[in-house]
Amino acid sequence: MDKSNRITFLNTLSTVLLMGISFFTAPIFTRLLGDSGYGMLQICTIWASVFAIVFPLQTQSTLASARVKYPEGELNRYQSSAMGLSLLAFLSCTAGVLIFRGPISGLLGLEPRLLDLVLVQAFGTFCVNFLNTKFVYEKKAGWNLLISLAVSLTALALSVVLILRLPMELRYVGRVQGIAVTYGLMGTAACLYVLAKGRRLFDRKYWKYCLLLGVPSVFYCLSDLVLGQCDQVMIQHMLSVAEVGHYGSAWRFGNIMFVIFEALNRTWCAFFFDEFRNQREKVLVRTRNYLELYTVLAAGFLLLCREVYHIYVGPEFWAGTAVVPIFVLSYYLNFLCNFSVNYEYFRQQTKVVAAVTTAACILNLGLNYVFIHAFGMIGAALATAISHAVQLLSHYIYTRFLLGKGDYPFGTKLWGKYALAFGAVFVFAYLTKDLPILRWVLGAAIGVWELARIKKRKILI
Repeated sequence: MDKSNRITFLNTLSTVLLMGISFFTAPIFTRLLGDSGYGMLQICTIWASVFAIVFPLQTQSTLASARVKYPEGELNRYQSSAMGLSLLAFLSCTAGVLIFRGPISGLLGLEPRLLDLVLVQAFGTFCVNFLNTKFVYEKKAGWNLLISLAVSLTALALSVVLILRLPMELRYVGRVQGIAVTYGLMGTAACLYVLAKGRRLFDRKYWKYCLLLGVPSVFYCLSDLVLGQCDQVMIQHMLSVAEVGHYGSAWRFGNIMFVIFEALNRTWCAFFFDEFRNQREKVLVRTRNYLELYTVLAAGFLLLCREVYHIYVGPEFWAGTAVVPIFVLSYYLNFLCNFSVNYEYFRQQTKVVAAVTTAACILNLGLNYVFIHAFGMIGAALATAISHAVQLLSHYIYTRFLLGKGDYPFGTKLWGKYALAFGAVFVFAYLTKDLPILRWVLGAAIGVWELARIKKRKILI
């Protein structure tokens, strides 16, 4: 297998395993936990994600830029120092949470014991993702795959054992425990590995660079998380935990498209940051391949999702069927937006990334409040899609006409036809929602077409 294809495949597989394990196990846990229990699990997962973004200051988001700024011989020291900064920040924030444990538990709607587990999960998640990001940019895809397998399988096995020891109404606690213990142990090992490789906890130069790029990334990643998941928290308070379970199961199903995007994007970014300065045409070729592959995957998912979702979860969750295509639309808009975002990171414009995403997040909160009242969980999904569309437009205007000043390489001439093709499939899938045979035939046809294209060019992206 070609080295580029091997790296792409292994990185994609490891990211899908690490981030997408919840997708593959949802058919098990929706049935084991019930709608309210699964809804509570979703709430715990959201808050763990928030803490994993905010507390460690997103230093792993600086690893790609650091490879451009610092020579190869300094990178282990930089990474170790970045991990030291995150460790200090996380411990400080955790101490503050534990001091006010009671009020914060009430505010978040979590029992104190769940809050403790969420903190452990958040720390482990950050550390594992830090090591995963390090290996992506070092092109050590095999190690990423091993780590992802270990984390995913351990969390799954431990969760099932713990769940089966608990009564139905408390089974969600077993799942939270299984994830937290696994990530806590694996994350601690990852943290120690990075520190041992660099042997440097503090370096003023590195910490300054980390804070300069990392802190704005906190706002970007947090806003991006809010864009994707604040609707579940609002549904919890405005509707019910059971509705969170219905919405969350549909979100988890559609989220596989975000996981695939994240996996492909990490691989594309590794080539982008290495090749863009001196091999721009090569990057553009990879970008066209990337656009084509993800568009076909997203379109195929749209065409098949209704029937697959009804197999994926039990009948009590089928109320979420209508929102799955809207989630896929949101992820596709986010996919297009990231070409501008990655270019902004390349140009070290992280403050702009944070500002635009924060504005989209605020818009999403307002739209959610209005739309959930008016349309229920469909309104929440529509609010997110509209916010992602505004985010895409804002980032594109900035990179195309202000930052790039005519030199921005990812214009609408590059991606416009793919977006139009996806839009056409989206409309077709909606109009033929009661004609599954027609949708599946078209899905099979475009899948065969893309396989032939990949075979002809002999490379994935």
